[in-house]
Amino acid sequence: MTHVPLPQQPLPPQPLVSIGNVHATHDWVVTPGGTWPTADVNVSTSDQTAVTTHTPAWAIVLVVVFIWFFLLSLLFLLARERKVSGYISVTISCNGQWYTEQVPVADEFQRADVLNRVAYLQSLIGQARYARQFRQG
Repeated sequence: MTHVPLPQQPLPPQPLVSIGNVHATHDWVVTPGGTWPTADVNVSTSDQTAVTTHTPAWAIVLVVVFIWFFLLSLLFLLARERKVSGYISVTISCNGQWYTEQVPVADEFQRADVLNRVAYLQSLIGQARYARQFRQG
């Protein structure tokens, strides 16, 4: 039995950035709602996150335990924790069609990561538009 190699198909390009279910290469933006040329896409975001601060449970427990020893234990009540919750809505639009991805956010680092990914996607769109304009003359 002889081995006959199959013809090699070119691999699709790897996405440069992914935001939830939205993936982008130099030439295409792929969403569950459709695939569009990068130069024709508009991207907008809406930050729907909320930041809340509260006194953590451990600080209240320490105040109750140490209140009989030191009045300074009341300083534990000054401890604060910040909690970020919500989502960032990323809307991709092209020629009257649009797709909205809601990316859940649980902390400040995720929030910054999603916003940085959107900024990178916007830079890819700017590069694609500049390249198209340069090719057209």
